[in-house]
Amino acid sequence: MKNDSFICIDNVSMWYPAKGNRVFSGEKRYVKAVDGVSINMDRGEILGIIGESGCGKSTLGRILARLENPTSGDVYIEGESTGNLLKKDPKAFRRLVQIVFQNPYDSFTPRDTIEEILMRPLNIHSIGKDKDERKKIILEALESGGLHPAEEIARRYPHELSGGQLQRISILRAMLVEPKFVIADEPVSMLDVSVRAEIINMLLKLSREKDAAVIFISHDISLTRYISDKVAVMYLGRIVEYGEADEVISNPRHPYTQALISNCGSIDPDEIMDKIKVEGEPPTPINPGPGCYFASRCFKASKECFKEYPATHDVGGGHKVACDRLY
Repeated sequence: MKNDSFICIDNVSMWYPAKGNRVFSGEKRYVKAVDGVSINMDRGEILGIIGESGCGKSTLGRILARLENPTSGDVYIEGESTGNLLKKDPKAFRRLVQIVFQNPYDSFTPRDTIEEILMRPLNIHSIGKDKDERKKIILEALESGGLHPAEEIARRYPHELSGGQLQRISILRAMLVEPKFVIADEPVSMLDVSVRAEIINMLLKLSREKDAAVIFISHDISLTRYISDKVAVMYLGRIVEYGEADEVISNPRHPYTQALISNCGSIDPDEIMDKIKVEGEPPTPINPGPGCYFASRCFKASKECFKEYPATHDVGGGHKVACDRLY
């Protein structure tokens, strides 16, 4: 699948050996956290990834940042494997690809001031000719991120700031090195609703300025629709639907996406939505299949759905759905 796209996620899987790895038949058992994910991205594109907790979103994010190596498949940036890029020049790769985590309180060394925290990546990547110039870069970044007065914020320690302030600093730290690919893993889920919009707008602004591709991982469908150019829906490690954000959210075709969106609060207060009730719990991620992973909970499933995993169909305009019940 490797092609001319800026980012190419090519059939990536992450399988972890399950406890009690062999059953009586001798078959090896694996937890298939990510299972054959393929997506292409352009420069400056924002891709939202949505799905229930445990569907594999964060594991995929860690693979993309190369914090974990995939069991199979690969990720390419401008045609070169991220594994090769990391092996060849770890420092250059960490500047090229940055990740912003969910919990800002765990993202910083508590004994360092904000200035020391932000100074570190500038020193590592030799950004700025001397300490004075680097301090100027830090203060300008803090001001641009709405952290006033910058001089005072720079002198503080992480425990002296709010979660919203820390997450702004986390995003600013990632963008200071001017990455071309940013993975934002639930970056506002732990923050008050009152500050979420400000954090998201800052992320959008920095992405546009740097022309960086962004993966936005979230379970908040309305927020994902607002921020994303395209959306991918994950279920049990697989992408079940993908396309333009507005098209996927307003015209979901996969039964799982339909159920997910029907149970999400609409941003339109006058919209009345009929909730689709999904019975049962998701099946175990240990050797799922052989049929559609959603079949046991699907309100449209037939006997055929349990026999083999469905093909992915393009229903028009690049809107792709992994379901054979469309026809």
